[in-house]
Amino acid sequence: MGNNNGPTSPHNCIFDPMLNNMRFLLPSCLLAVLIQAGCSGTDTTNTPETAPEVVQTIPREDPNDWRAGDSLLTVLGPLEGKVVADMFAGDGYYTWRLLGAGARVLAIDDNPENIAALEARKKSEGIGDDRLLIRLTTPGITGLIPDEVDLALITREYSTLGDRPAWFAQLMQGVKAPHTFYLVNFMPQQTPVGPPLSQRMGYNTVADEITGFGYDDVGIFYKKMPYQYVLFGSIPPELQE
Repeated sequence: MGNNNGPTSPHNCIFDPMLNNMRFLLPSCLLAVLIQAGCSGTDTTNTPETAPEVVQTIPREDPNDWRAGDSLLTVLGPLEGKVVADMFAGDGYYTWRLLGAGARVLAIDDNPENIAALEARKKSEGIGDDRLLIRLTTPGITGLIPDEVDLALITREYSTLGDRPAWFAQLMQGVKAPHTFYLVNFMPQQTPVGPPLSQRMGYNTVADEITGFGYDDVGIFYKKMPYQYVLFGSIPPELQE
């Protein structure tokens, strides 16, 4: 990594949007299939006959888990066949929820240990590149290739993103029009879990700043998840260049 032209990690491969119309029926859901090529010394083709089986058991959510993955999925809406970037995948909690909802996921993180753990779980559960790509990036770099995903999920505190105008400019390039993203952050008040109060920003403050980055359609859900709000943004077609 180190430039805005795309990642340079060994996982530098992309979901090919030209194959969005290729679909086949798996036991649990109808999934989009695409051909992966150009991944660091490999050239493999996944077809309905050779693509790996989908994981059959997505972990049941603990109703007391503050991360509230099922609640977040209701906010994101239908994900079947969409390519979703889990921008700070961490331990993969949301990555596996997104997979369970039928999305094809690009899990990105700037911690090599997290990446190694995600790769190990992916391998142990037999998940193919047609459903999940895992990519290491560096702080301040989104790790996205232009027009690579349909939407992005951001689960790191907004205040910790570094040069936010530059970061969101990269994000806008990596997410296809209308450049939709969802930001999950903690309320700026004391809660049983979460980051220090010094890292938390109120949703109105965040919304005002993001609007200045060119995201004209900005909204907020603040009662969907414990201790957190969900801010979303996109650019209406009439305002896109």
